[in-house]
Amino acid sequence: MVTLEPHADTAAVIGDARVVRSIGRPLTMSEQIAESVTEAVLNGEYQPGDHVREHELASLFQVSRGPIREAFRILEKSGVVRIVPQRGAHITKLSGKEVNDLFEMRRVLVGLLVRKLCPPAPAFIGLLDREVSAMEALLANKDAWDEHFKISLRIGRLLFAACDNQRLVDTLEALVNQTARYTKLGMREFDRRMQSAAGWRSLVAALTAGNPDTAAAAVEGLIEASRLGALRELSGD
Repeated sequence: MVTLEPHADTAAVIGDARVVRSIGRPLTMSEQIAESVTEAVLNGEYQPGDHVREHELASLFQVSRGPIREAFRILEKSGVVRIVPQRGAHITKLSGKEVNDLFEMRRVLVGLLVRKLCPPAPAFIGLLDREVSAMEALLANKDAWDEHFKISLRIGRLLFAACDNQRLVDTLEALVNQTARYTKLGMREFDRRMQSAAGWRSLVAALTAGNPDTAAAAVEGLIEASRLGALRELSGD
């Protein structure tokens, strides 16, 4: 999974079983390895098509090949790698059509998720507002695109943590894993970051007003902007 660490007080705010797995229990070694590989992809240490070598990870984490292979299965399920017979695990290389399709699915499902959150608890809105305020403050630094992206991921984790439909969360997490590196590329554009911050602020305002349709439209607009930005990056425009 993508490393989307929630704030320490997230579980206290949610206050029941409606939390993602990473909050409820420690990660297994295989899950830690899978998160490490995904984080490396987001940081640009792996590029689409790169071979992820078992022996290198086994040496790095001081484990046998078993946990590495289980990590590869986790990564394959989430769409981060593809396992090719006789060739091993390779970072997923998506076509423009595949990227477009994944973002379309993500847009529809995140709208559903946000509608299910209404009406949200005031404390939950407070957490979202804090993150969005931090994102807005970053706009003073035109080079802070990596930090902006990380805040965006944390906001997504908060939304996932508040949802009581675990299958929906699992599906969206997989879509985030497959599209996050393309979203991050788009965040290099300052105008995209301004648009992103405005979209998240609109979400907070709509949730505060108790308007699920407006809230869903705000987050759907964010995903649509990410889709268009990703396609621009892939086309080189």
